[in-house]
Amino acid sequence: MIRSVTKYFLLVCLFGLSFGLVDYDSEIQPIFNLKCTQCHGNSAGLDLSSYANIMLGSNNGDVVIPYNHSTSELWIRANSGQMPPGNDDLTDEQVGLIAQWIDEGALGSSSGCIDPNAYNCEDSMAGEYINEVGPIIYDYSCDGDLTHAGLEDCSEEEICEGYYDPEATEDDGSCRYPQAPHGDEVVFDIEENGISADWSAFDPPSTALEYLDSYHVQRCVGEGCTWVAGFTPGDINITTSFFDEFVYEDGVEIKYAIAVKYQNNPYWGWAIGASYVTPESSCPDLGDMNGDGGYNVLDIVALANCVLANNCIDQENGCAGDMNGDGGYNVLDIVALANCVLADTCGG
Repeated sequence: MIRSVTKYFLLVCLFGLSFGLVDYDSEIQPIFNLKCTQCHGNSAGLDLSSYANIMLGSNNGDVVIPYNHSTSELWIRANSGQMPPGNDDLTDEQVGLIAQWIDEGALGSSSGCIDPNAYNCEDSMAGEYINEVGPIIYDYSCDGDLTHAGLEDCSEEEICEGYYDPEATEDDGSCRYPQAPHGDEVVFDIEENGISADWSAFDPPSTALEYLDSYHVQRCVGEGCTWVAGFTPGDINITTSFFDEFVYEDGVEIKYAIAVKYQNNPYWGWAIGASYVTPESSCPDLGDMNGDGGYNVLDIVALANCVLANNCIDQENGCAGDMNGDGGYNVLDIVALANCVLADTCGG
């Protein structure tokens, strides 16, 4: 059945005024499912069972030319009545809807995650969303693994749930986010009875910040990890600092894994960032052997005693006795300390 050009344009104008952008999933694919996939489900050189397959074209090339329905073989066949064969033609409304969809760019979907700062397939396939916290590997990539993302698989150019969809034109609120405090965004302060941390410098995208639900922190030393009080999985905490009271070991590196729970992220999709700190014992200023902030004969006597006993390195403030910085403790250090005490130049 040949349809008049005037009638088609009238239909397109009416649809355009009433509905705006055509939604492929709810308006176009159902037409193909009802009228076309019996013959073109996966045969005859053309597969109309999904958007991806349609855009692959037929044995003779593309069947949809975005923004140009009149040169698109799919519309030409449907409009002429050649497809589907027999007396089961598409209605004028269905043909007009297909034309409108093509002229709008033949979009696969009008809604999805439109924030490029959300998870994306490129980074996922590069392994960017796999984190190690102690002996546990948190893998929240989208790679087709049934434990991660169902049947979705970025390697096949599918858009996984909550991932950025460059073809989406309307946000559906599904975005999931990978941003978490890490590196220099976390400032540590070593104290005698523990370590404090502050990540107020962490600045996630505004859209991600809207969905931020809570922070959760683990302290890892070697392969062992412990939850920081107030930031366990059961806590809802959005403060950006903590004090971790525990007995640390000098010179041993500590890893803090700060996880961010966003509203749309499932448990395995926690965004996790890692920061490292190595506590080192503080040493008073050179010459201040008793750590009282001053320099006098008591400091000279303390240094002389530990030099004679050969145990300066074992004293609480013994490091302050290495006046010449050669790593040893001897009469030269005692003389240097005595001189600066007499000249009142110690600590300068």
